[in-house]
Amino acid sequence: MKPVSLVTISAALLLSGCTVGPDYQRGTGLAEILGLGSENPSGATFTAAPDQAADAAQNISHWWERLGDPTLVPLVAEMLANNKDLSASAARVLQAQASLENIAGSRLPSLDLGPSANRSFTTNQAGDRTYTNSFTVGTTLSWQTDLFGRLKRSQRAQAANFAAAEADWQGLIHTQIATLVRTRVALATLQRRLDATRAIAESRNATLEAVERRYRAGLESTNAVDLHAARENYTSALADIPSLENDIAAATTSLQVLLGRLPGSALTDLKTLTNVPPPQTVPFGVPATLLDRRPDLRAAEFRLEAATENVGVAIADLYPNLTLTGTFSSTDSSASNLFDVTSLAGSLMGQIAQPLFNGGARRATVRQREAQVEEQAALYAGNILTAFKEVEDALTAERQSAKRLIQLESTLREGRLAETSAFDRFRRGIGAYETLLETQRRLQLTEQTLLIEQQNKWNARIDLLLALGGDWLDIATGSQTSNIPSTKTNTKDTVAYETHS
Repeated sequence: MKPVSLVTISAALLLSGCTVGPDYQRGTGLAEILGLGSENPSGATFTAAPDQAADAAQNISHWWERLGDPTLVPLVAEMLANNKDLSASAARVLQAQASLENIAGSRLPSLDLGPSANRSFTTNQAGDRTYTNSFTVGTTLSWQTDLFGRLKRSQRAQAANFAAAEADWQGLIHTQIATLVRTRVALATLQRRLDATRAIAESRNATLEAVERRYRAGLESTNAVDLHAARENYTSALADIPSLENDIAAATTSLQVLLGRLPGSALTDLKTLTNVPPPQTVPFGVPATLLDRRPDLRAAEFRLEAATENVGVAIADLYPNLTLTGTFSSTDSSASNLFDVTSLAGSLMGQIAQPLFNGGARRATVRQREAQVEEQAALYAGNILTAFKEVEDALTAERQSAKRLIQLESTLREGRLAETSAFDRFRRGIGAYETLLETQRRLQLTEQTLLIEQQNKWNARIDLLLALGGDWLDIATGSQTSNIPSTKTNTKDTVAYETHS
């Protein structure tokens, strides 16, 4: 083997032995990969991480606690502790924080220590060796001065990016809570629709039995067509039940994923989720300043601020950069004399770096950063307009849904009276089965439509709460309005929404 190869292999082995940092190791089981607690391998809940999301949720309006639904509070708390999307977003916040600390550290002087020891020998003609020892301790102090504020503005830009990451995190918390409430409302609505469908099936079964009795009795008012139609009416109601049960199962697994549970594991008894209280009436004149609480608007403003600071960084790069370097060392053949006065040496150097020619790249960077400011400003303004649109759309949707519910409730009352009367007339032999059949089908359609419209009204209310960044009850209590950060868009302060019940 060639000597060069031996040296290469030895160097590779030496370097591989000095590798630092963790190596990836895949979990040996599903429970370990997902972070499930070993005390419950069946997968009921994930092991709760530090309650960081719950702490962040304290800074947003706790609108879910004021919906009149006691089952939501523990579900939200569990989701904040175990939701994996929130954990990933929290990790992004930590990354932004570490980047900020890194930039802040670069503004301070750096000090390096480099001790070394050397032992060498020489051989004379007689073959005798003479050994010499040399010990050195050296330090290097380096400080990059910030004459034109490049490092200061870099720190400010990263601080704004860090604040934007936190706002994104809070926005995701807000969105995930809204998704949880939507899923909870959907589960309750589906369960009520399933109960109504089962009741309709029982009613149609009773009608079928009545038709069969009349047909077997040979009554002229009932024929084979009526019998088959009654059976079709009953089986069609039964056919709707598996579809609703499938929708309930899908909503249940969605809820489990939100809660950080393994899909298919045990869930809270659905009987506690069947009743959804109607949303409270929106008061008139909710101020538009509530939009200032929206995390996405705050994040957009922070990104605009970061882009503005980056322009200053690019401009500062056009000017000279001064770096101060100081060295201090001590060298002696004996370690005990290292810090003797006669062995000390030092130096101080100042270096100025001034770019002379770079093909216009630095000035192009300034123009690029200025264009990024214009982009972020337009995005911020567009986000504000979108926020107003979302509020108006949610208010309109809830108002129209409320009107439709009034008509549907009246239709349902009349439909139930008509169904009762039609069945009574048919039972006494003075009413046609076609009339009863049509009445029952219209009644089922009205019941299902009413329940779906109630869910639509809830979804419109959740859209409104998302658009406003919370509810409006904090204004009455004065509990959190003082903590609402304001943006630079003062035009919003003059607007108040005309809200509707």
